[in-house]
Formats: sequence, C-alpha cells, structure tokens
Amino acid sequence: MGLKWFFALNNRVFFRIAVVLVCSMFFCLPPETEGSLLLSPDQESGATGFFDGTPGQQELPPYTLGVSGNAYFSQKELLKSAAAELQKFRERGYRKADIDDAAFQMRSAYLQAGFAFAAVDYTYEQQDGHVQVDFRVEEGARVFVERINFRGNREIPSSRLLGFFRQLSGPLSKQMKMVYNESEVRDALSGIREYYRGEGYVDAVVNAPELAFTADRSGVIATIEIEEGAKYYIAEVVLRGDLIPELAPELETIKKEFTGKTYYVRRKLLLRTSLEAVYDAIGYADAGFEVTAVPFANPGRITLAAEIASGEKARISEVVIQGNAGTRDSFIRDRVKLKAGDIYSEAKRRESFRGLFESGLFAGINIERTPRQEDGGKNLLVTVEELPTREVYLEPGWGSYEELRLGVGASEKNLFGTGKNGRVEGLVSTKGGNLTASYTDPWLLQSDIAMNVPLYYERREEPSYTSEEKGLSLFFSRKFSESLTLATGYQYKIIQLYDLSDDTVIQREGEDYNKGTVGIQAVRDTRDDIFFPGKGSRLAWNLDLSLPAFGSQIEFGRITLGGRHFMELPNEYIFGLRASTGLIIPLGSQSFIPISERFFNGGDSTVRSYKHSQLGPKDENSEPLGGLGNNVASIELRKRVYRNFAATLYVDGGNVSPNRSLQGKDYTSYTNRSDLLDDTLADFFSEFKFGIGIGFQYLLPVGPIRIDIAYNPDPEEIWAEDEWVFHFSLGMAF
Repeated sequence: MGLKWFFALNNRVFFRIAVVLVCSMFFCLPPETEGSLLLSPDQESGATGFFDGTPGQQELPPYTLGVSGNAYFSQKELLKSAAAELQKFRERGYRKADIDDAAFQMRSAYLQAGFAFAAVDYTYEQQDGHVQVDFRVEEGARVFVERINFRGNREIPSSRLLGFFRQLSGPLSKQMKMVYNESEVRDALSGIREYYRGEGYVDAVVNAPELAFTADRSGVIATIEIEEGAKYYIAEVVLRGDLIPELAPELETIKKEFTGKTYYVRRKLLLRTSLEAVYDAIGYADAGFEVTAVPFANPGRITLAAEIASGEKARISEVVIQGNAGTRDSFIRDRVKLKAGDIYSEAKRRESFRGLFESGLFAGINIERTPRQEDGGKNLLVTVEELPTREVYLEPGWGSYEELRLGVGASEKNLFGTGKNGRVEGLVSTKGGNLTASYTDPWLLQSDIAMNVPLYYERREEPSYTSEEKGLSLFFSRKFSESLTLATGYQYKIIQLYDLSDDTVIQREGEDYNKGTVGIQAVRDTRDDIFFPGKGSRLAWNLDLSLPAFGSQIEFGRITLGGRHFMELPNEYIFGLRASTGLIIPLGSQSFIPISERFFNGGDSTVRSYKHSQLGPKDENSEPLGGLGNNVASIELRKRVYRNFAATLYVDGGNVSPNRSLQGKDYTSYTNRSDLLDDTLADFFSEFKFGIGIGFQYLLPVGPIRIDIAYNPDPEEIWAEDEWVFHFSLGMAF
C-alpha cells in the first residue's frame, strides 16, 4: 500500500507543494549553477577557481577568466553560454582544448543573435602558479535581413515560401527586420525542400542563398535560386504476386485511391500500409510487401508497383496470460480482442493493447505470438506488469475562502481484481466538512459506459447560510472520442439550511427540502494541458431537471453553458478567453428558489475582484442573495516567465440576476413564478461588475499554486465592497 502526501488537489493547497517549492528554489539547482563558473552580479570583472579539497583530486593552481570587447552580451551571459565547456576546463586540469570549445560556444551565441561577422579569440597564460584566460570578442555589426528574393519558383508563390522563415509574419512590406541567423536560414531552406517534395516536385533543388551585404555589413539581401522541375503524379498502380481473389474489390479500391494523386516518397509507405491492412483483416498477418516507384520516360509520371507475398494465415491456438497477480484473467481476456480459434489480426492486437493500457492498471504490456504449434496455429502470449492500485493519502491545505483544511482518503483501483474502483474520503475545514464513499465501474457490463455511484454527506458554511446535505447519485458517462464525453445521471439529496437572516423573507422559504434531479452533460475538450493549457478549447453544456416525478419537493430546470479557448502568441505568450452563463427556470407553481440552489459569483475562479460569492445582490445585512441568472467572462494573457514561474494579466466581468429589481421590491419574496422569471431575464445582462488584476503561478505536476491580486474599479459603497482583493489558491482560474 503506497502512502502519498499531497498538498493540492481541486483548489486545495497542501504542504507537499511547499516542500517542492523549497526544493526547486534552494536544493534542486540546475547543473550549471552548482560548482560552475557563472558569475554573480558582483563578480562581473572575472571568475576564479581553486582546489576544493575533494578526496583524490589533484591540487591545481588558481585560475581567472576574463572577457573583453563585448557590448551586446554581458560577461555573465557569455560565460553562461559556455558553462558546460568551462566546467570541463576545470575538471580536466585546465585543457586549452576546452577553452577552444568555450570560444566556439560564445561565437555561436553571437551568430544566433545575428552577429554574422562576430569572432571570439582568447589568450591562455600560466605564470607563477596562476592560470589566466582572457576571451577577446569582436562583435561586428548585427545583421538584419532587408529582403529575401526567390528566383525560379514558377508554381509556388514567394509569399508562401517566406512563411518558412520563423521571424517573418504579416505582409511582405513589413518583413524588413529579420535578424540574420545562418542556422535558421538552413532550417528554412530544408523546410522549403520538403514542402516542394510533398507537393510532388520530387526533383526540386533549393540552392544556398546568394548574400549581398550592405557597405556597413548591417544589412543583407538574400537571393534563393529554386529549380522546381516537373510535378509528379501516380499514373498507375501495379500489384503483383499473391493476389487473393476475395480481396479483389479492396485491392481495386486501393488502386483507384492512389491513381492520379500527387506523388511523393511517403506514398510508397502509404500504399504498403493500405495493403497490409486488407491482408491482415483476413488473417495474412505475416504478408510481405515491397513497393517501388518506377518513373516514366518523360518526367512527371510514376508507376507504383507492389510485390506481394501473402504467406499463410495465422490462427490463434490459445491465449496465454501471465504476469498478473492482483488482476483476474477474465478482466484481461475481456480486453483482448483475439480469442482461441480466431484468425490473427495485427489491428486487433493493437486494439487489445490499447484496451489494456487505457485500464490504467498496468505499467507494461506485451502481446506477441509464439512459434507455430503442431496444429499450425500460434499461441497469443499476453504479458502484463501491474501498477500499485491501492492508495492512502493525507491532504492538509489552505484556501482563500475555506482557509485551513485537512482531507484524508483511501482508494482501490482494482477491486477484487475486476478493474472497478472504490474510494472513501473525508474533508474538514474551517467552513465545514464532508464524507464520500463511491463505487465506479469504468466498463459497465463490458461496455464503453462508465458508472459512478457516490454516497455522501456534507456540511458547509456559506456567507449567507449554512447547509447540510445527504445524498446518493448514479452517473453514467461515455467517451465518444478523445475530446468528446457525454454523461447523464440521477441525484437525490436531503437538504437542511441553517443560519438564515431572520429579517430577510426571501431567504426564509425552503429551509428544508428534498431534491431529485436528472441531468445530462456534454463536454468537448481539446486542450493540450489541463493545468496550464497553451492551446485548444473546452466547451461544456449542462441541463438539470428537478421534478416531483424524480422525488423532488421543488420544481425547476437549470441550464449552464461554458467555454474557454487558448491560443499561442509570439514570444511564448498565451491568450485565454473564458465565457460562461447559467439560467434557473422555475417550473410548475414554484415561485421561489432556495438560496442553496441559486447562482453566486465572485471568488478566485470567477470574478476575482470580489471575495467568495460577494458579487451580486445582497440583503439589508450585506449578505449575498444569489440569483437565477449568472454570467462570467474573462480575458487573460499568460506567460511562463522563468522555469516553472508564470504570470498573468487578466480582466474579469460578471453578474448575477435579478439584481436591482430586488432593491426595488424592498427585498420581499416573489409571489409567483412569472414575476421571478421576468425580473431574472430583464436583469440578465445588466449590472456587470469587473475586475482587473495580475496573477503569479508556480507550476507543479498537480497544478499551479496561484496568487491573484485584483482591483475593483466600481465597488458598491452600500455593500462595503473592497477595492482590492487578494486570492491564494491552486489551479488556474479557468
């Protein structure tokens, strides 16, 4: 049983993160900062090394490193560019060869920055028991590309070819400040060659650029000569050898798919892959294919020819499973798509591997065929290496609203060797506590549907009330693709409310009630990282219905929509957008919605210029009332500024409705559903409140630690709202 200490999970900030922070900042230093020759800010006049007393180390004379002639790079930056070579210089007894390498690395740094004529030389002197190395830099002019000309490109426009130069963007008239970097130019030319060949110009030649420098050598005009040659097409596909009659339709389809297509080298691999798939599907898993491209006499036309050796069909005699100690054979067999007596298929082998891997129970999986048996078949040997499945954890932490909290839990991911999950966890904080026991079957009745059954108890103190809930849920979900998941389920809750204001009528109704809800959810998530995404989006839609037919004492529907999108910008900036909206619709004769069911806004994950739930209408005691409508919108500019440290600039906006209409009613309760819904819709896009701020994050595997400082440009004096708000939490706001 593994014991793990976590510091943060789902807005929990735990002690483990503090340990990781300390380790990252003070102990887990990168190699170049420990025992290297890098200069501190007060040592930029030189670097000195001495014998450090390590047992077995030969005593060496002291040494000094100096740099002169540098203007663009500081001495510290130049020594850092050659840190590895200078470290070897020290470790190998001050070899001049290592200084040669260090000078080369310094010059490379200048070339990367556009100093095409930079030179780095050095002197090496050893006198009176002291080694002195002085690097002399001649920077020369920094060279910018004034223009790039292409000659000979008849079919591919120059504007498209310019896109292979990373620094260039926008219309041609603006592409005048590209720093000349020889290695980047080589990469661009290589990309252009591959692009031509991918477009069918197999014989295309992209020559090295002709460079014309200005008189002061600060500018250069590059002219690139291109010999496009003919564009090649596949004139015919010829298949020879073991042509299986039953595959005739599939083979004819393959020939038609390739005939007439643009030819490039990878087409041979694609043809082979297509042939392998159709032969494998009927059991010829060992078939061999040799594909060649035969040009016509006149350039531009190619014949793709494939020689096929089908071999014999491979049949599975027996499926043998080994390596599993805690997992039942039946669980593994259910995920292996090949059974005894089946014709072997490589596609089914890959599908079997994927099914076992996605179970999350195995560190290693190997599926292979054994040598042919006496009956002509082969055994399928499935070997697995199991992962630990049991976990006990303790989670002390801190949150902006909940403050001190402590969570404990235990989980088993492979109950009785069946791959089913069981979990028990509890949490206590200054604002309440909860206890949950859940059972999950990721493959209900051996299908792709997952079932989750949580039983829970929760008591929580909110700014306007305290709630106590007991509930049981039944959820079903299925992934239809890597990015799309649909879920539905039923939830029954027994709810009791406490500590409501005695003089606010709107809060007094519905203190104790039962709620039965059926819901459906769709989520499409294409983000490249769930903790600190750089690109992609997440879209979510939810619909919940609470009706007497489901055992509910209140009747209403809830609709929520949300989306967030991330895109990469130049210089490693990330632009993030978030928008979400929600509406509660009273049904039947329902004329009020209990406060525990309403929308609230404000906090570290909504509008950050407000404390938890403090945005929106309040009662005469300045306690938040919540509402039936809710909107949140955010814009963020993110950047990883140094290693695991990141920063964000953001603007948040949001509201809760109804808002002003409550003041006009002197905070009295609604008497009919129509008035409540009318006021909600009338105020739905009104009284937006904003927050402007800056955030700092330290990125960890469990999510970033986040500090946000937000300014409220329009605080409400009647509700004593703060002008500045500080949040400390885990995870990004969206």
